Amino acid sequence: MNQFITPAPPFTLGDVELTRHPERTVTVSRIGSALAVLGISALLGALGTAVTTILYTIVSKTRDWHEMLNWWDPRMALIALVPLAFYGWRWSRIKVAWHFRGYHLGDEELYIRTGLLTRTFTVLAYARIQEVTVHSGPIQRHYNLATLSISSAAGHDVLENLDPQVAHELREKLTELARVRRLPV
Repeated sequence: MNQFITPAPPFTLGDVELTRHPERTVTVSRIGSALAVLGISALLGALGTAVTTILYTIVSKTRDWHEMLNWWDPRMALIALVPLAFYGWRWSRIKVAWHFRGYHLGDEELYIRTGLLTRTFTVLAYARIQEVTVHSGPIQRHYNLATLSISSAAGHDVLENLDPQVAHELREKLTELARVRRLPV
């Protein structure tokens, strides 16, 4: 890794090693990105086709579809390929981002580190946790993964793509730690 990708303070816990997500997380993230790019590409292709059709109709003032098909050039819809270039770049970065993600259960707080371009280091006090849920989508279930969602007064945090057993154990542990450390009302 180069100097711009290596986690550095304030994104580290000193000597503490963060628990990483399973490596199959990379595959699930790549599938999710591919589906998003596919949707954006389809939207841009349809938009390019619609705009060129409308422009032709306005410019030529005709409604003859045969003439329009002769005028319309399929290369006008190539704007739909722009997201594919982004996905090609993103494909390699997903693996690098996996090295940066992790979590650690401290004595009083849960530490969550995410992000590659926009780095986030979250410290979540157990006493502030209100709700912990585990859920899994169809792609996650296929790859035997789950997401742990943690709600607190400050917002919502997630630990994506954990082993389901680990996610359920973390849910139980976080629920118990929140119950024990909850401040009296």
